Amino acid sequence: MKKHLLTNIIGLILGISVGYFMLIGEQKGEEINTFIVFLFACLGAVCGYVNLFVSRVLDKQLPWKTNEGTRLFLGIILHFVITFLVSVFILYFYLQLVNPISDFLSEYSLILIKLSIILFIISILFQVVYFALYSYYAYATLQIETIKLKRNQIEHQLEALKSQLSPHFLFNGLNAISSLTHKDKTKASLFIRKLALMYDYVLKSYDTKLTELEKEMELVTSYIFLINNRFENKFKCEITLSPVLSGTKIPPLSIQMLVENAVKHNVLSVEKPLMMKITNDEEFIYVQNNITSKPKNVSSFKIGLKNINNRYLLLTGKNIEMSNGDKFLVKLPIIR
Repeated sequence: MKKHLLTNIIGLILGISVGYFMLIGEQKGEEINTFIVFLFACLGAVCGYVNLFVSRVLDKQLPWKTNEGTRLFLGIILHFVITFLVSVFILYFYLQLVNPISDFLSEYSLILIKLSIILFIISILFQVVYFALYSYYAYATLQIETIKLKRNQIEHQLEALKSQLSPHFLFNGLNAISSLTHKDKTKASLFIRKLALMYDYVLKSYDTKLTELEKEMELVTSYIFLINNRFENKFKCEITLSPVLSGTKIPPLSIQMLVENAVKHNVLSVEKPLMMKITNDEEFIYVQNNITSKPKNVSSFKIGLKNINNRYLLLTGKNIEMSNGDKFLVKLPIIR
C-alpha cells in the first residue's frame, strides 16, 4: 500500500514539474490550463507505475546481485524509452483532440527534444536511487541474517550443551568411573581424562560456528572411548578419514551427535553389536551405522539431525543428506 502511494505521489510531482517546464512555461503569461496540469499529473502517475513494473521484471530477469552493470544500463535505457514513448503518445493524443495538427514532430520538435533530455536525466537518477535503495536493503538484510545466524548458532550450541550435560549422561559417566576405580585404576584415570576433554570441548565450542575436523575427531574418539567402556564389545566404530581433510571445518559436535544418536536409537547386544563407520570422499564425510532394533521408551523426534542440518544450512547454504535402509547413513558436506 505504501509503495503504491509513494509511486503515485512521486509520479504526480514529476508529471506536473515536467509538464510545467515543457508546455506551461511556453505559454508566456497566458492562463494556465487546469486540464493540462491534470493531464501531466496523470501522465506522471502512469509512467511511475510502468517504471515500477519494468523494474520488477528486470529484478527477476537480471538480479542486481549478479548483474549490476547490465542491470543499471538496461534499466536506464528501458525506463527512458518506455517513459518517452508513453509521454509522446499521450501528448499526441491530447493535442489531436484539442488542436489537430498534421505534422506533430515538426511542430513540437523542440519540446520533444527537451522532453527526451529531461526524461533521460530522470531515468538515470531513478536507477541510481533505486540501486542505492537496493544496496541499503541488501546490506540491512545481510545484517539481519547475520544476527539470526548468530542467535540460531547459540541456540544449537545450547541444545548440544544441554544434551552432553544432561543428568542421565553425567550419571552414566560417574557410574562408570566408580566401577572402574575398583577394577582398573589406570583405565579409570584415562576415562576421567577423556570425560574432562569432552566437557572442555563442549564448553569451548559454545561460541564457535566452525571447528577444525581434527578437534572434532578428538572429541569423537573420546566419546567412543566412553561408549566402549559402557558397552564393551557391543559397540564398534571404524574411522577411516583421508589426510586430505586436514584443515577442513565442521560445525562443532556434528559427528559426535550422530554417534550419540546411533547409540540412543539402537539396541546394543553381543549378538548384534552396533557397527559404525566414519569415512569420506572428496565432497562428503559419511557417518554410517547398522540398524539393530529400536529400544523401548525412546522416541525419535530427529532433533539432533535437525540441529546439524540447520547449522549446515545457515553456515554453508547446504543441507546434509540422509538415507535409511538396512543401514542409516548421513552425509556431511566438507567445508574447506
